Amino acid sequence: MLRGFFFIVGFLFIPHQYVYQKVSMEMLTRSTRNGKLSRLKASVYYTSEGKMACHYLEPEEILITNNSKGEFLVYDFAKNTIAQKQNYLLSTESNQLFYFLENNRGDLGLSKMGFTLKETKFVDGLKVTVWSPPMQLAKDISRVEVAHNKNNPVFLGYFDKKGKGINKVYFYNYQKVAGLSFPTSVTQISQVDKKDSVISKTTYANFKVDQEVSDDYLNFKVPTNARVTND
Repeated sequence: MLRGFFFIVGFLFIPHQYVYQKVSMEMLTRSTRNGKLSRLKASVYYTSEGKMACHYLEPEEILITNNSKGEFLVYDFAKNTIAQKQNYLLSTESNQLFYFLENNRGDLGLSKMGFTLKETKFVDGLKVTVWSPPMQLAKDISRVEVAHNKNNPVFLGYFDKKGKGINKVYFYNYQKVAGLSFPTSVTQISQVDKKDSVISKTTYANFKVDQEVSDDYLNFKVPTNARVTND
């Protein structure tokens, strides 16, 4: 379940852009592996303060909340259990949605993760930046490439030491959400091992802004009788 969440990951400041307080959307992820299809369906809520709530409906009803501090909570409605963690790697600032909803589309957080810009080039009308990994990732990753069509990222790719793509993400079908360019379709191809990969397509729809957005899950109160678990 949490794996689906993490799938779930502005180049320029635009004067007079709309500044929102809350945004919500419907998310559907279809993944295939070894010929098997799985689905994740959720409602996603995000505030300008960096708080996110994902209310999953499929394959089971689960609420996941996190914030910019990395405070992470998972509540299982059927089991009435709660799991909590705090880790900056779980922060909303490390989630791909953050970079689009905060208009930080330039490097999709690579510089913040310690990657350094190595090269900028233009290929078939796209601006392509090549990034070198930080030392702790250099044994597994040789480079990362990001391609922009004007100011919108259309490709993010991680490559191993042999130059093979181990994680490729394609962003497309952009539309304006609260004045920001947002990709309503995202396809991700992740290499699990030498012979197997996971292909996931996520679509976003039914966008709502500010007073249209319900606070029910952003301010959700876990039942006092919920059982604490470390799962």
